[in-house]
Amino acid sequence: MVKGLNPARMRKRADFGRLASIGKINPNTGKAIQGFVADFSIWYGDYTLTLSQRLAYHGLDESLARVIFIRHNTKVTEMYKVQLEGKLYDIQEIQADDGLTADGFDLIALKKVKISGK
Repeated sequence: MVKGLNPARMRKRADFGRLASIGKINPNTGKAIQGFVADFSIWYGDYTLTLSQRLAYHGLDESLARVIFIRHNTKVTEMYKVQLEGKLYDIQEIQADDGLTADGFDLIALKKVKISGK
C-alpha cells in the first residue's frame, strides 16, 4: 500500500499480543487480573497522515490515536492489541501492502485502549 518509506525511520519496537491472565489475583474480587501478553515484536516507525487522509479514512473520529508503519507482515491482524512505549492500543485498520516487492510497508491505524478506572 505504501511504497518508498525510509526503513531507517523504523527505530522502535511494537509488541503485538492479547489480553490474558497474568497470574495475579485481585484480592478484592478473587478474580484473575488481565494484562497484556506479547506474542511477537516488530520494528515500526511513526507515520503522519495529512489532514485530507485523516478525514478520508476516519472522518472526524477523535479516537484515532496514531498511525505506524511496518514491513509487510501477514501475521499482523486486527485481532491483536499493540503495545507501544508502554501504552496499549487496538488495531483499527490495516492498509496492507501486496507484499510482492521488497520495499512494501503496511500502515496500521491505532486507537488507545480505554482501561476502566483510569
